[in-house]
Amino acid sequence: MEQVPLQKLQGYSYEQLSQMKEALEQEVEGHMSGHMQLRTALSRYTVSKETVMRFSEQAPEHEMLVPLTNSLYVPGRIDNVESLLVDVGTGYFIEKSNAQTQEFLARRVKLVTNKLDDLEKTIAYKREYIENVMRMISIKSRIMQQQQAQKA
Repeated sequence: MEQVPLQKLQGYSYEQLSQMKEALEQEVEGHMSGHMQLRTALSRYTVSKETVMRFSEQAPEHEMLVPLTNSLYVPGRIDNVESLLVDVGTGYFIEKSNAQTQEFLARRVKLVTNKLDDLEKTIAYKREYIENVMRMISIKSRIMQQQQAQKA
């Protein structure tokens, strides 16, 4: 993304620049919220990928606790370490092999990482844009003060 030069902002009034600054700040806030959500998703996929790798090392008939809810578990045994049900989104589950699950999670990690990188670039651009708008607001404010001082 190219930098927004101050010359482009000169044609706007003080009020327009103030409104532009507020709009840009709201956009950045929205992008930051999306950034946090993507970070959470990346963390979940990374943990899931590591868990699948550790799970594949378990022997059949290994005992473990199976979650029924976030706070309720029941004892269980591993029947098959090579077949997993994978949540692929919107409530759909697909049975995949361990290797397919690891590939799926690796693709998801890469996708979310790329989206995070793009979003971080967008946020940096918008913040720089805000700084330029604030500089122009400052310049316009000084000009207005000088004009008022000359009238007085």
